[in-house]
Amino acid sequence: MPEIRWILLGLGAVLIAGIWWWGVRRSAQAPAGGELRQSEIAPGPAPAPPPAAPLPSRPSATEWGVSPLEPLSIRTAEFDEVPVLDLPLRADRPEPTAAPTLAPAVTPRPRPVAADLQKIVTLRVTAPSGMRWSGRQLLAALERQGLEHGRYDVFHHRHTDGTSLFCVASLIEPGTFDLAAMPGQEFRGVTAFAVLPGPLDPLQTFDALIACVRGLAESLSGMAQDAEAMPLSPLRAAALREEVARFHAQRT
Repeated sequence: MPEIRWILLGLGAVLIAGIWWWGVRRSAQAPAGGELRQSEIAPGPAPAPPPAAPLPSRPSATEWGVSPLEPLSIRTAEFDEVPVLDLPLRADRPEPTAAPTLAPAVTPRPRPVAADLQKIVTLRVTAPSGMRWSGRQLLAALERQGLEHGRYDVFHHRHTDGTSLFCVASLIEPGTFDLAAMPGQEFRGVTAFAVLPGPLDPLQTFDALIACVRGLAESLSGMAQDAEAMPLSPLRAAALREEVARFHAQRT
């Protein structure tokens, strides 16, 4: 019997020591396992709280361009002159009335300038390629066509009242003829021109000019041409005469 008693006492002491050891171990593991009751917290100094996470930093003045504490300033002065196009509709707005029909403005007819009051018809007679006329030969041909040397040192075809109907000048600048030196000179062509209107009807003046140019070309074995040195064919002569007729109609 005494042996059983000591065995029970030994087992009780081992049990008590195990309970104490388990309590101490649980107290040591309480921070990692969860929150402990106030009665289970072992006496001693309170543990320091964990460091707080750093707050995000506010952008600096260099990053924003201006201080982030400065209020945003919006200038509206640039928009003061902008007209308002989209206005709200109003029920009491009167219906638009049709604009009065205005009579078309009468544009005054421009007054004709000096260039519109005159027309110059120019024809030419040229010697065959590589050839020239002697001054004596040309002078005789001009006189046969009733031309006389006169003002500006050119030859004139005169009207019965003495006014010039058209003129004949040299193709060589300055276009003048020196009667004293002319017999010893050579010429490669002449130009005949009429300033319309003249002492006669423009069409009559043109017909006289055409007849003179063709007479000179025949007597000098030359070529009758227009102002652009194109052959004065019957078709071209008719076109020039039509231009003179239109000019005459516009003036009357």
